[in-house]
Amino acid sequence: MNYWKAAAVAAAGLVLLAGCGTKPTDSAAVEKQAKADVRVFIPAFNNGDVETLVAMYAPDAEVMAPGNSRAVGHDAIHAVLAKESAAMKAAGVSLELNDDDKAGASGDLGYHSGSFVVKDASGNVIDSGNYLAVLKRQADGKWLLFRDTWNSDRPPAPPAEAAAEAAPAT
Repeated sequence: MNYWKAAAVAAAGLVLLAGCGTKPTDSAAVEKQAKADVRVFIPAFNNGDVETLVAMYAPDAEVMAPGNSRAVGHDAIHAVLAKESAAMKAAGVSLELNDDDKAGASGDLGYHSGSFVVKDASGNVIDSGNYLAVLKRQADGKWLLFRDTWNSDRPPAPPAEAAAEAAPAT
């Protein structure tokens, strides 16, 4: 019986010690940084400054962009963001952040979410959407994007077969 009590006390002690090594998280500071970072991210995306964008991601980050395969790691993220940014620029549209974003953190993980609009060259809103990013504290204490995804508020386009059937015959 003493063996089990000693094992329980040792296990409880290890749990307490494990908790002592965790850095405290200032959720308000993470929110401030996340909001500042996204206000750098959007102009960099619109200008095609992919190097600035990739530097905001952890080395093991993943980007799940609509219409793209999941991009894992800096090289794949660079390729997706370069492609998406160039496509937006070629279409003459740009992203604009709405002022409704929220962020917070607990432990070594945080989140940042909000909404955006897509505007044409005349400033007309042609689309809107939402984003969600998971942030991860790095060994040096810096918070970087760890998982990133976004979507349009519009429904996806119908399959090509359905669009062709719906088109009037000429």
